[in-house]
Amino acid sequence: MNRYTFKSVVIKTYKLVFFAMLFSFAHVSSAKNDNAVNSLKDSINYQLQNCKSDTAQMRSIFTVIRKNRRTLKADYKPLLEYYVEKSKSLNYAYGEMKSLDFLGLQERYDENYGLAIKYHLRSLKFALQFNDSSQLCYNYNNLGQAYRKQDLNILAIKYFHKALAIQEKMGQLKSISFTHNTLGATYLSQDDFDKALFHLNKSAIIAKERNDKRTLSYNYGSLGEIMLRQNKPDEALAYFNKALLIKNDLNYTKGKAVTYHLLGQAWYLKKDYKQSISWFTKAIETHKKYNSQRYLSHCYAYLGKIKLALNQMDSANLYLNKAEEYATEVHSIENLILISETRTRFYKEKQNWRLAMQALNVTNSLKDSIKESKYQKEIQTLEIGYQTEKKEQQIEILSAENKIKNQRLRLGIAIIIILVLGLAFAYYVSIIRKRNAKLNQEKLQQQLLKSQMNPHFIFNALGSIQNFMYQNDSKSAARYMGNFASLTRSILNNSSADFVTLDEEISTLKNYLELELMRVNNAFVYNMEYSEDLETEFINIPPMLLQPFIENSIKHGVKDMDSGGIITVRFKEENNLILVEVEDNGAGINSSKNEKQSNHISMATGIFNKRISILKTSYPHLPSPLIEDLSQKGKKGTLIKVFLPILN
Repeated sequence: MNRYTFKSVVIKTYKLVFFAMLFSFAHVSSAKNDNAVNSLKDSINYQLQNCKSDTAQMRSIFTVIRKNRRTLKADYKPLLEYYVEKSKSLNYAYGEMKSLDFLGLQERYDENYGLAIKYHLRSLKFALQFNDSSQLCYNYNNLGQAYRKQDLNILAIKYFHKALAIQEKMGQLKSISFTHNTLGATYLSQDDFDKALFHLNKSAIIAKERNDKRTLSYNYGSLGEIMLRQNKPDEALAYFNKALLIKNDLNYTKGKAVTYHLLGQAWYLKKDYKQSISWFTKAIETHKKYNSQRYLSHCYAYLGKIKLALNQMDSANLYLNKAEEYATEVHSIENLILISETRTRFYKEKQNWRLAMQALNVTNSLKDSIKESKYQKEIQTLEIGYQTEKKEQQIEILSAENKIKNQRLRLGIAIIIILVLGLAFAYYVSIIRKRNAKLNQEKLQQQLLKSQMNPHFIFNALGSIQNFMYQNDSKSAARYMGNFASLTRSILNNSSADFVTLDEEISTLKNYLELELMRVNNAFVYNMEYSEDLETEFINIPPMLLQPFIENSIKHGVKDMDSGGIITVRFKEENNLILVEVEDNGAGINSSKNEKQSNHISMATGIFNKRISILKTSYPHLPSPLIEDLSQKGKKGTLIKVFLPILN
């Protein structure tokens, strides 16, 4: 054996050992994860088995199941089914109603639409009995989505309108905006452009008022699609560019890819093939990352059309083959029609009339299959609509009968209760008055403290505008004033609210940081970090608690740095609380140069501490803020940890 052969054997041996160790580590890690999931599942099962009639415990178990749904994976649905049966055996109707609705939601995600509808209808029965408006909205919207996924759009629209009527009565602007958006998309799929435009514009108006950028980006995208279908490429481009700006701001990569290929279509309509190729190529790069085969098929089909228009026949054929491969894989009839229509023109250009005729026959056959499918869907809609209406009538009759029974029962109980209340009434009223007085006092204290925070922030901002004016930088002052007006509107809205969503608070903080960046000439960068699993749109927290800490990180951490300043704000969920970490890479709070900073932090957090002390009357286990000098860990800067309660 020569030395080269020996070296090769040694390298191969090392590789085998390395991969064996890697496999062993992965196997051990996987086993640990499986053990953790099994332990969690067994714990939930044990709690359900041993729960007798404690409503609070059942609520707590349901929260654990929902919170760990991604961890539980395949065990999530069986646990929900067990929860439904347990709620039924304990006569815990509220738990049965909620778990049935979420079970239906999971069946919809698993594409078991018929089963999803059955669960949502069972949940709807309870919602009607309780006259629970919020739950009725969930049920109606979920039923609409389940029907929409089956292309039963007439039924879907019916339930979306039912949900919308309740939302408008309740004044739920966020939900109203979502439902208008969904209705617009549903009407768009039916080519009913007038109704689609009406609902999408309604949704956009509310989204602008709420600064709901995500919904607004969806609206702009759908409005652009309508313009495309009406052969108005310039109007379509205007909407797509607006959508892309928002998606860039939100860093919504998957959504940006969709906008890229829509921009490609618009430029194709304008016959600007260079621009069109550029956008489709950009879209393909991202669609490949997410393995979005339907979109990849669409992009390659259009590239084939473009190459055909440019008389580049070999390239056109190559792209059409790629498009057909993806379309066949996902059974996308719409894309197959697009491909076969292009092939018909392709073979005509090559004067291959036999293949052109074959491609035309394929096109007609596919279009006929869509018509037949649409006809069958219409029949199915009528049949399901009839059955659903019967079930709804039965639910309403059952609810009416239950109301009569309950009225008789209540009448008998009321006579007994009146006698008991006569003795207990005076004591009861006294307790209620004391409690209400305490709650009102706490609420007034919170509002007073929030009102103190507004001038503190506003004076700082006005000082920044004054600095720009002194520097004769009127353009920056005007831009700063515009951003400041938007932020002030957000702060004023939040100051009158008892709680805001975490999504809204993050948006306000981003706006504030952007203003500060302008003020200090981009002396630092900032990062907002939170997990995709953190449902920021559905978590409510007290408003306006975090800005003073971020202000301190800027003024006493990174402001005086020439460059390289970094502020990181992290949001995590820990023990049913929101942990917010504000970290900067400044000199550190305990530095001799930063004694003034230390004093300022204690002053700036004074209002915060007062508000937290009031919140602790309702949340006694809420931890106090922690301030840490990172220099003790060999790093630069300061780390502040703030715990916020999740409000109902």
